[in-house]
Amino acid sequence: MALELEEHRQEEAEEFDPSATYRQAITAVSALFEDIENGRIPSTKMLHGVVDRVADLTIREPSTLLGLAMIKDYDNYTFFHSVNVGILAMALGAAFGMGKEELRELGMAGFLHDVGKTRVAKKILNKPGKLSPEEFEVMKRHAEDGARIIDEMEGISSGVARAVLGHHLGFDRTGYPGWAKELPFGRSCEIIAVADCYDAITTLRVYKPPLTPREAVEMIRGLAGTQLNPDLVETFTGMMGRYPVGTLVRLDTNEIAVVFRPPPPGGERPMVKVVKDGLGRVLPSPVVKDLAREEGVGIVAVVDPALAAVEVSRYLE
Repeated sequence: MALELEEHRQEEAEEFDPSATYRQAITAVSALFEDIENGRIPSTKMLHGVVDRVADLTIREPSTLLGLAMIKDYDNYTFFHSVNVGILAMALGAAFGMGKEELRELGMAGFLHDVGKTRVAKKILNKPGKLSPEEFEVMKRHAEDGARIIDEMEGISSGVARAVLGHHLGFDRTGYPGWAKELPFGRSCEIIAVADCYDAITTLRVYKPPLTPREAVEMIRGLAGTQLNPDLVETFTGMMGRYPVGTLVRLDTNEIAVVFRPPPPGGERPMVKVVKDGLGRVLPSPVVKDLAREEGVGIVAVVDPALAAVEVSRYLE
C-alpha cells in the first residue's frame, strides 16, 4: 500500500513538473513518428496524456514552458521542433484567451504539424544545402500528407488535420498547398504558423545560423499582415516581451544572465539566471534574479551567446 501511495505521489509530481512533461512529450512524439515511418497506425493514448498535462501547465502559468520551448537538439530536430511548436502554440492560445479544449486541440496540431515529413525521403529532409525546385515540391507535400495521416488516426479531431493542412498557407494565402487557399481555416492554423516560424528561425540548421530570440521577434513583426496574422503577432510579441525567454543579456552590474521568465504583463523587467559574474567568471550555479523586484539592477545590452561562450538552453530546463 505504501509503495502504491509513493508511486501515485511521484506520478502527481511529474504531472506538474515542466521538465518531466517536456521529456514525456519528446518521447511520445518520437514514438508516434517512428510508428508512422514503419507503416503502422500509431496509438495516440500517450500523446493525448502529454497534451492534457501541457494544457494544464499552460493554464496554470503560461510562461512556465516558454523556456523549455527554447531547448534545441540538432540531431533530433523534427521531434524537438514539433514539441516546441506545440508548447509555443498553446502559450499563444492562452494569451489570446482560449479555453482548455481549444488549447488541447492547438497543442495536438502543434505536436503533429510536421508529421507529414515522415513521407519525405531522408536525403531531402536532411539535405544540408538549398533544396532544388523539384525537391521543394516534394517537401511542400508534407502539409497534405500530414492531414491525411491524421485523418487515419483515432481520437484526433478534424480541426487538427485542418490546422496541419494549412499551416504553410500564410495569412495572405500565398503559401501552400495552393489548392486549399479558398478553404476556411480557423485561428488554430494561424497560431501554428506563428509558433512554427519562431521555433524554426531560432534553431541552428546546417544551412543557416539561428536568430536570437529578440531578433526572431523582430522578424516575426516584419511578417505581420503577409505570412502571419497581425493580431496574433501583436499578442505573441507582447507575450514574449522586450527580452524574450532565452535571451542572453548583460546587466548593469556587468553580470551575464539568461532570461528564463518574461516580465509581468505590461512590464519590461524579466526574471533572469545570472550565469557569469561581473568579472566574466562562470558561476558554479546560476543565481536567479527577478528584475521586477530588484532595485538598481537592469539590463544594458543583449549578448551574443556564441561570443560569450554560453550554452543558453542548459539554463532553461
